Amino acid sequence: MSEPVDPRTAYAMTAEPSPGPTPTPPGPGSDDEGPSQEPSPSPNPSPTPPAPWGTDPDVGVTSSFLRKRADHCETASEIIDKTRGVAEDASVGLARAADGWEFVNSLDELQGRWEALNGFVVQRLNQAAANFRLSADAYDENETRTASQFS
Repeated sequence: MSEPVDPRTAYAMTAEPSPGPTPTPPGPGSDDEGPSQEPSPSPNPSPTPPAPWGTDPDVGVTSSFLRKRADHCETASEIIDKTRGVAEDASVGLARAADGWEFVNSLDELQGRWEALNGFVVQRLNQAAANFRLSADAYDENETRTASQFS
């Protein structure tokens, strides 16, 4: 496999420092002061302004980077999944402590919404992890196929 190349530097052009003002010798019959010296224009284009979001995005990707993202998605999914029991315990405790309050009747609806939201987020995170792994596998296959063409 070839080493990943940072596309920002692969075709980057760096500007050389401007040579500065070109000195002109003083004209005949003048004091040591010559005409005002103006800087010559730079032969290189002015630097590109920074991207509106700050710095250029890092677009270098490797299969290990994609697999780490999949692991992070699964970790987040597990953490969210573990909050279900804690949330249910808190709901039961709140219902006991607020006996007689009107909002207690809506706790079941709140818990149902919480469960649905958690289920949706966990499902999306698991799908993202699977997609990252599929992308990593495709990346490896593409690298292998490209390398074999040059062997």
